[in-house]
Amino acid sequence: MKTLLITAFLSCSLLTLKAQNKTKMETQKESITAISHLLENNYFKGIYEGDTALLGTVYHKGTLLFGDVKGQPYAKTLEQYLDGVKNRQSPKESGKPFKGEILNIRVINSIAVAEIKVTMYDFIYQEFLSFHKIDGKWFLVNKMISDIADQAAVAPVVSAKTVVIATIHILPGFEKEVKDAAKIMEVASNKETDCEQFVANVQNDSPQTIVIYEAYKSEEAFKLHKTSPHAKAFFAAVKGKIVNDKIETIFLSDLK
Repeated sequence: MKTLLITAFLSCSLLTLKAQNKTKMETQKESITAISHLLENNYFKGIYEGDTALLGTVYHKGTLLFGDVKGQPYAKTLEQYLDGVKNRQSPKESGKPFKGEILNIRVINSIAVAEIKVTMYDFIYQEFLSFHKIDGKWFLVNKMISDIADQAAVAPVVSAKTVVIATIHILPGFEKEVKDAAKIMEVASNKETDCEQFVANVQNDSPQTIVIYEAYKSEEAFKLHKTSPHAKAFFAAVKGKIVNDKIETIFLSDLK
């Protein structure tokens, strides 16, 4: 009898715990949805249209704003911020691109943090917005921003490493000339700043076939190699001495 009572108690406890977890997850989901709706329909729209009344529905009256803009410290009260919005040309009126993106929202009970990105005028703002649920409604209670436009503008676009296998079939009678030219090309290519490796070999079962392994730090480096003085000299030296005046190339990539 005692065992049955304990089993029943544990079963009841587990069911209660599952119900509580389910309720908590549903509540969290509802909160994320509510904050997303507030950001999309009030925050982004209010900034885009310069609508301070709409923005006022998002902020708590005691909200403070901190961060940096163009490398300079930024600190404002909500009143100062809304006054600035009211007296500037809105992004909508400017005709310049505007985009608001929700990157992440995390909710714990009555508090939440949203990470967003706002592109407007010549700025790209990365923002962390703190929310608090007061009397059943979510309010933005603290705003941290950083203008990342300069970083985005200067961020280098780096292309992938380029690896090539080049095969050359020598016409009979020109073996020495082509091989000598390949040796010169090998030495000069390995001196290129962004050339990681350039190795020319003769295929074991075909003495008239040269196989070259080439590796460059980027696609741009490979393009520079092809237009280099030593590459042009090599192409001129082997012209009329290789099959169809053609160098067969195969491009390789790392295993994913």
